[in-house]
Amino acid sequence: MTKTTHEKNINDVFDNYYCNIKESLDGLKEILRINFLENNIYYKCGLDNIQAIHKNVIELLNHTYTPRKVRIKLRELNFEELEVQKSV
Repeated sequence: MTKTTHEKNINDVFDNYYCNIKESLDGLKEILRINFLENNIYYKCGLDNIQAIHKNVIELLNHTYTPRKVRIKLRELNFEELEVQKSV
């Protein structure tokens, strides 16, 4: 029997999204590396921000939330994002 996204284990879902986020962050690091010298302030600032995002993603994933709490929080974030886009 195939599971739908809603039926999947929350850990599997988070693992999948974490891998996608990690790949995206690695891609941004590569872009910085290609476009700036390592001693360039933009390179250093960009790398610091990427590392901060990675750290925060890990901290978020380390908390154990019920699938319901995760869905509620995601809905809240999506709503807030839509509100910001409407005001721009």
